[in-house]
Amino acid sequence: MSARGIEFLQKWVEDNVPPYSQSDPTLAAKLADQVTADAIKAGIRPEEISEEVGSMLTTMLEVLDQRDTT
Repeated sequence: MSARGIEFLQKWVEDNVPPYSQSDPTLAAKLADQVTADAIKAGIRPEEISEEVGSMLTTMLEVLDQRDTT
């Protein structure tokens, strides 16, 4: 388990997911791909995040659902 993986994910979501996003599977997939690529660039293995949250796609869908205000 990686605290730094979770910290990265939380910061990434704050910086990259619009606060009023709609729950959209296509957007969630794009965000999941981008956060994974950015984690790798930052030297964080995707597994360090997925060990805590599971599927990155599912996580992004949940993030968007929580931010959906429509």
